[in-house]
Amino acid sequence: MTQRTARQFSGLTALVVVMATMAPLPVFAVPRYTAQYGQDCKLCHVNPTGGGLRDLYASRFIVPEELAARGWREDEVAVAGPELVPGVIIGLDLRSLVQQQEGGTGTNLAMQGDFYLGAELGFGLLAYFEQGINGSGEIFGAMRGLPLDGYLKAGRFLPDYGWRFADHQMFNRRYLADTDGTDSPRSFYGSGLEVGIAPGPVTVSASLLGETESNGDAYAARILLHQALGPVNAGIGGSVLRRDRPGDSRRAVGGIWYLAVGPVTWLGEIDETRRDDRLGNLVANEWTLRVRRGVELRGTYSFQDPDRDRRNGMRQRTGAGVAWMPLPVFNLLAMGNYWKIDEGELVVGTSYLEGELVLHFFF
Repeated sequence: MTQRTARQFSGLTALVVVMATMAPLPVFAVPRYTAQYGQDCKLCHVNPTGGGLRDLYASRFIVPEELAARGWREDEVAVAGPELVPGVIIGLDLRSLVQQQEGGTGTNLAMQGDFYLGAELGFGLLAYFEQGINGSGEIFGAMRGLPLDGYLKAGRFLPDYGWRFADHQMFNRRYLADTDGTDSPRSFYGSGLEVGIAPGPVTVSASLLGETESNGDAYAARILLHQALGPVNAGIGGSVLRRDRPGDSRRAVGGIWYLAVGPVTWLGEIDETRRDDRLGNLVANEWTLRVRRGVELRGTYSFQDPDRDRRNGMRQRTGAGVAWMPLPVFNLLAMGNYWKIDEGELVVGTSYLEGELVLHFFF
């Protein structure tokens, strides 16, 4: 284990000690805004595990009244409402990346293009449809309101693992399924069943995914303990994922945590990746400081060692920037990143600086 990874384990251990002194309190959710405001993911998203289509509560209250610098005017609410007819809502996420690397290399990338449709069928049943670029997207039916605040989901979906950062360059997204890195989340999707419960301060989920043309059978599981003490919101948990490919066995297991104190939020994840007999380490951290409504400072640190038992290369990315949400349908993120590359057999390239601008249109 490298010294940097050891420091991350030490930080996680310290958080465990702090949380051991806390008594269980009502559930608080993650990541980022949910940790800061003490909101559960299911309050703002139609998907029981969060992400994707925002519900009416988020669209009409949380985003315009709590997150965006400017909310809806009364004459705009009816025009901008996401509800097509009672019980049927739509949404979208469009993210574009403009990136400039040291030396003049530039990139313009359509990071995300997702259209959502959710239909409440009554009796706690939900039909969910998501169409993304390059064929990505979730399509499932779900039954909610089961005992222990549980749900059952069947269809095609992303298994519940770790944090679902919007930043595709966070290492728990970029290098979890592929040690060489991939910008597409398609390798994570699968068809199968997922079940989850939320008894008190604990949320638990488990997924079983069937075999596809490019992937074998897979499973995933995740547990998270939420705690609060006065103005402090904290959480700690872990997850496991296996995704095999023909002649290529892959597995990941890791720990996750969050800590929110006033305007400051810290989200972290550390993973052990296994590809056949090769064990690697991943670390991903995000810190945010809310300066005012609609404006946040953001810092990130990610680390990857694709084979911790040998000196064959490693990567680090350190970033700092600002996120600005002037309207409840638009967010702008400007970041400066430093990639430190220790070249080796499994890692190629040299260290470099980059600047990036992400434009996010959502509804």
